[in-house]
Amino acid sequence: MGGSFRDAEHAGWMARGESYDALFSAITSQAIPHVLALLGDLAGKAVLDVCCGPGHFAAAAAGRGAEAQGVDFAAAMVARARRNHPTIPFREGDAERLPFEDGAFDHVVCLFGIMHLAAPEAAIAEAHRVLRPGGSYAFTQWAEDDDLLQIVGTALAAHGRSDVDLPPAPPPMRFSDPDECRRALQSGGFRDVGALRIELQWRTDRAEAVLDLIESGAVRAALLLEAQEPARRARIHKAIIEAAETRRAGSEIILDRPAVLASGKKEC
Repeated sequence: MGGSFRDAEHAGWMARGESYDALFSAITSQAIPHVLALLGDLAGKAVLDVCCGPGHFAAAAAGRGAEAQGVDFAAAMVARARRNHPTIPFREGDAERLPFEDGAFDHVVCLFGIMHLAAPEAAIAEAHRVLRPGGSYAFTQWAEDDDLLQIVGTALAAHGRSDVDLPPAPPPMRFSDPDECRRALQSGGFRDVGALRIELQWRTDRAEAVLDLIESGAVRAALLLEAQEPARRARIHKAIIEAAETRRAGSEIILDRPAVLASGKKEC
């Protein structure tokens, strides 16, 4: 497979503008109330939603009185966000090179985007740059004990090959470690840094729907599955479905998808 990690991520998200919102937003949107509670009163505040995807955080912030807007590097995601929330400004832009002036925002938020970046330190530095003094930055990442990641990782380890032709990628679970989140934020110039755990869940009545979930919103995992030989991929799919069934409670399969919510403030 040619190209860079960034190219692969960009292609993945261009292909998932609709499916991500249809399946994955039901999980990621559960983090929004936690972030809003962290930021506090948003009336009249300028808020930027980085890696905005379908735009739901920007919309929630606007609903609290913020002057919110969103940015995403995938045109398909920007188009979806504009259709979802036509009164909110959304534009194409790179989290590692934000198209905004210094000190333009009171708050910057990145929900489940940082693990998809080739240079997360650059994105953290850019968030710091576009914040006003005293402004807050927050990002989320799946926790180490996330059921979906564990199910996929176990199935790949048992039945897949790791030497498939994919671009070199940064460590996918780096920011699942709260201490690493704090270190990265402190290195990026933030103070009063913190990292807390938030509990999220995904529910379905079909174990096979886990495969749809992976395809709709887990670009790196989907690429790993697609790169396997057909026989191996079939065994991986079977293992994922069987593991999902072990999470069944009555008529529902429940996957716990805890996340880390990391934050810091720019020095006044």
